[in-house]
Amino acid sequence: MIILKEGISIEKLSWHQKILLKKELKAKCQFFQQLGYSSVNEAELMNYLVGYRWKKNTPQSLKACREDILHIEPNEFFDYQQLKAQTSSLKINDWHDLEDLF
Repeated sequence: MIILKEGISIEKLSWHQKILLKKELKAKCQFFQQLGYSSVNEAELMNYLVGYRWKKNTPQSLKACREDILHIEPNEFFDYQQLKAQTSSLKINDWHDLEDLF
């Protein structure tokens, strides 16, 4: 069992932890793609988890992390993406990948 620390960032995850979480991240990405959200990838999901979902309430074991990944709902992830876009300093002209919106 691996204990994750409070306020963990993606850079602080060991390669071993990333590999152990990869299966669930891949499964969740496939689930999103089945729902029609083809642009969601594993890196974005991991950034959502460590930067938002687990920022204050980090699961205490790798098993809890894996279960939490499988319970991510699309609206939770996209609420985070919307919040990130609203607080970004980029202007609409700076965004290059808007094709998914149309």
